[in-house]
Amino acid sequence: MKKYQLLFILGVLGAAASSAWAQPDDLFYSSGLVPPASAERKDGPVAPVTPDANGVLPQLQGELSLEECIQIALSNSPRAVSAQLAVQDAQVNLNLARSEFLPTATVGASQGYTNQKTDGFPRTDHGQPDVYAQAQLSLSGITDIARGVKIGKLSLEQAQTDFEGVKNEITGTIKKYYYALLSARRAVAIRTQSRDLYKDQYERSAEFFRLGLRPKVDVTTAEVNLNNEELSLIRARNLVKTASAQLANAMGVTAPDILNIKEIDNFEKMDIPFDKAVETAYANRPDVLSARTGVKISQIQLNRAKAGFFPTFSFSAGFAKLGDDFRLDNEETKLMASVEFPIFNAFKTYNGYKQAQINHSKTLNSNRSLLNDVFLDVQNAYIKMQESAESIPVAEVNVEKAKENLDLSRGRYNEGIGDIIELKDAEVAYTDAELSLLTARYDYASAVADLKQAMGTY
Repeated sequence: MKKYQLLFILGVLGAAASSAWAQPDDLFYSSGLVPPASAERKDGPVAPVTPDANGVLPQLQGELSLEECIQIALSNSPRAVSAQLAVQDAQVNLNLARSEFLPTATVGASQGYTNQKTDGFPRTDHGQPDVYAQAQLSLSGITDIARGVKIGKLSLEQAQTDFEGVKNEITGTIKKYYYALLSARRAVAIRTQSRDLYKDQYERSAEFFRLGLRPKVDVTTAEVNLNNEELSLIRARNLVKTASAQLANAMGVTAPDILNIKEIDNFEKMDIPFDKAVETAYANRPDVLSARTGVKISQIQLNRAKAGFFPTFSFSAGFAKLGDDFRLDNEETKLMASVEFPIFNAFKTYNGYKQAQINHSKTLNSNRSLLNDVFLDVQNAYIKMQESAESIPVAEVNVEKAKENLDLSRGRYNEGIGDIIELKDAEVAYTDAELSLLTARYDYASAVADLKQAMGTY
């Protein structure tokens, strides 16, 4: 009967072990080692966009705003997903480092059976049950474990900062591609308007030729101009398809059709001194913050390597109860503290310390290089923004003047005073002026997005 009781206990213990193995996180968080807030992070991974039964992505139906495109990109971009996984990996590494301070506890049971035959004695057989429960804590190099936990915390902070940096870059990229698609669509509208002007001019020239008021060369020239503008319109439409594909790719989705995005009437304006922009970038930009955390990590690693020259302190404790016939009638408690003095280890400690020094110097140098790159990024975006802002008023005046000149040239041609070449030049100048104004406006919007990305204020 005792044998069956032992097997029953072993089965219960095995089921409990299987349950614990299936749900390690629940047991870990219930231990109180990790606070509940860190168990469920607000910035945890977002489920990627999945198509429905018809293969259509639900977030891509209807008109997409800029904010919706950014959210889709943050949920589906492989870079964002990788950054989220890096945060989770850093959290697990921190938990592993913390677990070094936790004791281990085990319970077990055994059943032995012996069948023995000795000369001169009758055959004997007997069984020996045994049950035990024990807990043990062993810390070797306490200060080194503490440094490992500190490095784990900083690594988690660095991974979270890197994730913010990825979000900053994705947001800036989506904005630029979004503006590029809007610009391409607007360019198609301008080219369509220009095509209609050339078409109207061709019809007028043909009618004037029929009435004998204009020569045949005017009709031919107008037809050539119309065909050239048709080619420009085809290229403009293809640019829309290309811009849509680039935006969809940046969002981490595939879209066979042109994305339907909302128009933006008023672009965001930014008026900030250059010095303030650089100061903001140094204070807020995620890669700068991540680099500073990297310096802290390298400093701790340097201290860890330096600690190899000093004594190592260790501590261990254990408690156990054991007995036979399911009675835990014996117990044992152990406590031990020790210190070890390093004498000689084939210069491993010395070279490890020198290597940590070099790595720390390399980290500091990389940090300085990054600050120079950040300054250059802000400077380039700021110069581009100023150039675009100064170009918009000039381009607006050019559109007005080109429109006046086009109206005058059309009137002169209709009255028989001007020629077809003068009219074509006026039409080309008007189309170019509108395209230049379009480029200046969207260049400004893109420059603002670049500057905000360079400042880390997406």
